[in-house]
Amino acid sequence: MTGRGRRIAVTLVVLAAVLSVGRWGSTFLAERLWEASVSENVAVAGARRALLGLGLDLLVLLVSIGWFVANFTIAARAALPDLPPPEREDARVWPAQVPRWSLTVLAVVVGALLGTGGAGWLDHLLLTLDGVRLGLPDRLLGADLAAFVRDFPLSLEVQSRAALLAGVGLAGVVLLHVTGGTLRRVHRRLWVSPRARGHLALLLAVLALALAWGAALEPFRLAAGFRGPLLPSEFLLRTLVAEVEAGLGAAAAVLSFLWWLKLRGIAAFGGWLLFLAGLLVGRLLPLHNDAATGDPGWQASARGIDSVAFGLGGAEGPAPTVRTLGAALPLSLWDESVLQGVAGDSAASSGLNRGWIVAGGLQRPVWFAVREARGQSPKVVALSDDRVAPSGGPLYWTEGDSTPSPEVRGYRELSPHSIRPGARSVDLAPMAHGVALDGWGKRLVVAWAMQVPGALTAPAGTRIGWRLDPAVRLRVVAPFARWTEPRLRVSGSRTVWESDGLLTSPVFPASARVAWNGEQVSMVRPAFIGVVDVATGGVRLFRRDAGDSLAMAWARIAAPLIEAPAAIPSDLRLADSYPEELLLAQASALESPAWRVGRLDRGAAAAAPSAPSANPGGGEAVAAFTIDTTRIIRALLLGRRTPYGDSLNLVRLDSVRAISNGALLQHHWGEFPFLVALRDSIRASGGNPELGRVRFLLAQEGAMGYQPEWAVSPSGRAELVSVSIALGAKHGAGRTPAEAWMNLRGETAPRAGGTAAEVLEKARRWMQHADSALKRGDLEELGKALANLRELLGPPRNK
Repeated sequence: MTGRGRRIAVTLVVLAAVLSVGRWGSTFLAERLWEASVSENVAVAGARRALLGLGLDLLVLLVSIGWFVANFTIAARAALPDLPPPEREDARVWPAQVPRWSLTVLAVVVGALLGTGGAGWLDHLLLTLDGVRLGLPDRLLGADLAAFVRDFPLSLEVQSRAALLAGVGLAGVVLLHVTGGTLRRVHRRLWVSPRARGHLALLLAVLALALAWGAALEPFRLAAGFRGPLLPSEFLLRTLVAEVEAGLGAAAAVLSFLWWLKLRGIAAFGGWLLFLAGLLVGRLLPLHNDAATGDPGWQASARGIDSVAFGLGGAEGPAPTVRTLGAALPLSLWDESVLQGVAGDSAASSGLNRGWIVAGGLQRPVWFAVREARGQSPKVVALSDDRVAPSGGPLYWTEGDSTPSPEVRGYRELSPHSIRPGARSVDLAPMAHGVALDGWGKRLVVAWAMQVPGALTAPAGTRIGWRLDPAVRLRVVAPFARWTEPRLRVSGSRTVWESDGLLTSPVFPASARVAWNGEQVSMVRPAFIGVVDVATGGVRLFRRDAGDSLAMAWARIAAPLIEAPAAIPSDLRLADSYPEELLLAQASALESPAWRVGRLDRGAAAAAPSAPSANPGGGEAVAAFTIDTTRIIRALLLGRRTPYGDSLNLVRLDSVRAISNGALLQHHWGEFPFLVALRDSIRASGGNPELGRVRFLLAQEGAMGYQPEWAVSPSGRAELVSVSIALGAKHGAGRTPAEAWMNLRGETAPRAGGTAAEVLEKARRWMQHADSALKRGDLEELGKALANLRELLGPPRNK
């Protein structure tokens, strides 16, 4: 390369480095500015976490780079010197046309590639330094359970990285010595130059120690359930094998070092051969997991561990108070699958979630959504979940209403700059919730980090906001927790998004290992409540339980971000729903052999009946279990959220109160002539019948299953056309829950459509309601009555 070409190359490299460092620096500073715009607590905790993560990342990166630079440089000097040594004038030398600094660059690149990700160890390191304890020992190892969510994961990460660096470093050094001829075959034997022997011996010793460390961690892997459930006797045997493997690894390390001191190579090779054979035999030893799952002692211990890991304590306590069934069934009549286009217009909806409002002095179950029509400000709509219009269409509440209306109306207006799912990625406006662009330095930092040139030219007083989705905001503020899908909460003048923060771990000892959100976990504990203010974007986090030592540890680590349970606003304790994500994790844990509950009926996933009488104003989630290979539901898991805390009840059903599973119920309901004729009619009119999820609830009469069905028009508008229910061996169907209940009791037969007399009777009642409202001057009620009358008597829609 010519001198000019070299200068151009160096200039380009320096420019690229400056741009990369500048982009990284601007992003780092922009993150701190964003945290300060959210709240002071978020800024303090976020800055501390970012600096600690940066320090840990740089430390691991520098160690990795230093390791490869040192080893590659030493090996290159020994294998490829600049001049041949006097004793070997024919030795290979470093090629003159290749600069030595190119090897350093290669070592830096390899070190950077293998040394990244150190910041991912931060949570484990912080918990280890905090020294959190759960106060419960592991049954097999005797260690405190908290050691498996702090020390053990950190040890696994460091050990695997050490083994990787040692292995790759050894491979690179061997390649350099082979290239330089200091490591080659001579007369069918491996010849190693004295200049290379010491270096290779040290690297082999380091690799052996790293692998021996992995063997020493095997008892923790066994206790954590990586190899499945084990009896204490088998655990002791496996632990002994792991100790032997660790001893063989230490012996291989010593023999490798002694090889440098003129020990015969065959001895070091034999030590390594024994070590590798021990590792292989240890992995191939058969496991006897069935013996453990059948042991009553193991079952009792595993249930206790699961109660800690998944919050299952008290699940097998006394049966909860349940309702008595009647014609006024409080059923949930809508599913998320049909609500996106339920109004049949072009407005976009986001953030669908179940919630509660107060109307007419009573708490009403609703579906909340943020509705955005083109050219209009977003608004919260509250769609009634347990009532429908006369035509089967949705009913909408307006704040202050005593009855809902079939007209699409907003429940509460929002600002275009409000925090909501589906919001624009960047908001640049004077009223945006974010960073004030009040200086050129700040403008440059934010524009470079966010790649928004408009931040440089925006007028004075402009603010820039990003992370306007509440789920994203919570994940960034508290990344050590898994946050459930945010739920909209409306109370008085407040509108907030609320989410549950769950603490998870894949290595919690001896608990059930379940598939959850695309990964294998052995701990899912509800720990925090996260609240995001819709109007300001402020974030507040609270601990749920004052006695949760793990949540308390995170409160100490992230201080002052997480507030005490006593600081939770009283209105957030009321009318809250049990998170389906949490219930599914708990139900999956109950599928383990320790509980012998059965298999989760995944055809009828966790659902939320609208208003269980045992918990007025709160949400209930239900999961159902089948026994063995039968298609009968024999257990229900009820998750309820009350002002006094969560309540979880596992109710085992006897043969009298049992019910068919979701798939079998759908098969029975699908044979009803009424439903067959109804679906044919819907398809003939251009619509599409859509079935909801099968849901279960518990009553004094037994377990009840039900399923709503809608007719969906080509425009996306949905109308409820039938409800199918089952109680034990009895089945019923009708256009409404009341009709389905009467059909189940044999009092009526379902009809595909209302008779003229029925329609006229309903119209008469609405006319009387309208006349009464007109006489007393209640124009709002008059409008609602006329809207329902128009919905009832209007021309038929093209479904």
